[in-house]
Amino acid sequence: MRRTLTAVASILLLLGSAGMVGAQETPAPLVELLEQWEIAFNAGDYDALAALYTEDGRRMSPTDGILTGRKEIAESNAPFAGFTIEIGAYGGMLDTKIGSTWGMYQLSGMVDGEAVEIEGRWMNAVKMTAEGWKIHRDIWHEIDLD
Repeated sequence: MRRTLTAVASILLLLGSAGMVGAQETPAPLVELLEQWEIAFNAGDYDALAALYTEDGRRMSPTDGILTGRKEIAESNAPFAGFTIEIGAYGGMLDTKIGSTWGMYQLSGMVDGEAVEIEGRWMNAVKMTAEGWKIHRDIWHEIDLD
């Protein structure tokens, strides 16, 4: 169960909103990408979420190892159906073709009738593609609340 909850946290890596702490330090294209990620995750639309990654995007999870490609990334989110995530971006930077952003997340949901809350840190690398800015790499970890 803890492994599943930790996997859920991987989904959290990419979220943000204009009102979040540190948003003024995060370039607008990254905030927009994170907002799209959060909306897709909270809606349970994992195909839309995976489409925010490059074709060869990688998610580096402390529980699931390295997931490669949109299909694996989409499938890895299924255990989190019904969970919601809030992400805070605390900074970011963009060049003309690459960039990165980082922050913290809070994931909430129910597992076996019990409320679960997971907090952690995340960082991602983005890449400019023909489709616009996409997540190329992401990594996250959970903060032990116990």
